[in-house]
Amino acid sequence: MPQVEKLKIFLASPSDVATERRHVKKVIEEINQTVAADKGIVLEVVSSEKAFPSYGKDGQAILNEQIGKMQEYELFIGIMWNRIGTPTPRAKSGTAEEFGRAVKTLIRKGKPQVWFYFREAPAYFTTKEDLRQRGEALEFKAKFRGKGLFREYKTPANFRDQFRQHLTLWLNQHTGGASQARTVPKKQNEKIQEVKTTTPNTSSTTPRKTPASKSSTSRSTGTLKNSGDWVMLNDKFFQIKSSATQSDRSIIIQLSPKNMEQVAELKSLHPGEFHNKKQITYADQHDTGIMEVSSVLSESMAGKANFKIMLKPIQRSQNNSFVIEVNSNNYSADEIAEFRIRQILLGEAPPKDIGRFFPTTQIIEPYNHTVEVTKGIFPELWAKLQIQPRLFLPKAWLWAVYYLKMSQLVEDVLDLELSSIKNNVMPVRFRGKRRVYHNQEPCIIEVFGNCTLSA
Repeated sequence: MPQVEKLKIFLASPSDVATERRHVKKVIEEINQTVAADKGIVLEVVSSEKAFPSYGKDGQAILNEQIGKMQEYELFIGIMWNRIGTPTPRAKSGTAEEFGRAVKTLIRKGKPQVWFYFREAPAYFTTKEDLRQRGEALEFKAKFRGKGLFREYKTPANFRDQFRQHLTLWLNQHTGGASQARTVPKKQNEKIQEVKTTTPNTSSTTPRKTPASKSSTSRSTGTLKNSGDWVMLNDKFFQIKSSATQSDRSIIIQLSPKNMEQVAELKSLHPGEFHNKKQITYADQHDTGIMEVSSVLSESMAGKANFKIMLKPIQRSQNNSFVIEVNSNNYSADEIAEFRIRQILLGEAPPKDIGRFFPTTQIIEPYNHTVEVTKGIFPELWAKLQIQPRLFLPKAWLWAVYYLKMSQLVEDVLDLELSSIKNNVMPVRFRGKRRVYHNQEPCIIEVFGNCTLSA
């Protein structure tokens, strides 16, 4: 077995950045399953929460003993906002004392590296103690200038994204004994990079021709990154020959059904009597919506049926919004949106401390019906389709994009990867852009984890 190298990280912060502390631990869990695992490394985060009770000295002195020597750590992560923390007999606060220990050890021993992050966001102060804490935090930050490089951020979600990027870059630069055994040859690396190309962009006015393939899953990695030649019509899945979006946003799809069951499904889409237009659910690559079936044309050539279907978007379904997340219990609106996305994709329950303000996720359905989403979407589809895993992935991909966009949780799906199913577990990686608000940059939400499809 290859040897695993353990790297210890120390986390220090006052109490008003609890959300950022949770993000540090979540990002490290994620990195341990991806970048670190590829390098034969495991990251361990240590913080004051892991300390056990003791007696005979001041609290910070007891913590220092349990923390151990700072030279045992590769990284020191400090975070601060409006509080510096509780004073100790030796420093302005526990965080300041831990920072001082890390800096002294860095000077003497060359490690740990010291990273510090400061949140720059407005706050409401109600007491003199709040103002004193803010003043001490600003003084601490001022002393930092000129002696090191720190990073600022506006929201906990911004911090999470910065920290993930910095930690990934740091790991990629790390050289250690255990990691060398896991190094991939250069030529193999180049192949992997080729597999990870993004979904091709398609013009809104030209047809999209799709290869007639049974699956668009990557053969090298077993990871699916787009829906290939699959489309969802009325909650059913078909492989298409081409689709073209017209200037009026109507869509023309051409396809050949694979069996008589699909022929019957397509014929049922035909507009009813008196030209009543049928409304259906629709998903194709990154486009979703409630569509109106304008026409269904069919012809038979050499005993094989071919269909040409024209769809028109229903405008009200494109911009409908049911819920706007609000800040709650130290969670930002974007963090609450992330919890909702994790619930949809991974089936994860929201944190217990989020309280009663966690909004119900709803999606719009044809004819103004709505559906509440209270659990993961994939297990139900898995049980319903009962097909081979490689044929399930493109359908699950479309299903996920439909739910994410129609719930108004994201405006754009930037990346969605569904990996090979093993023991009824499907790894999921998602990256999406939130709605654009006035005078605010849209947040990018990233989710990584495993979805259990059945017990």
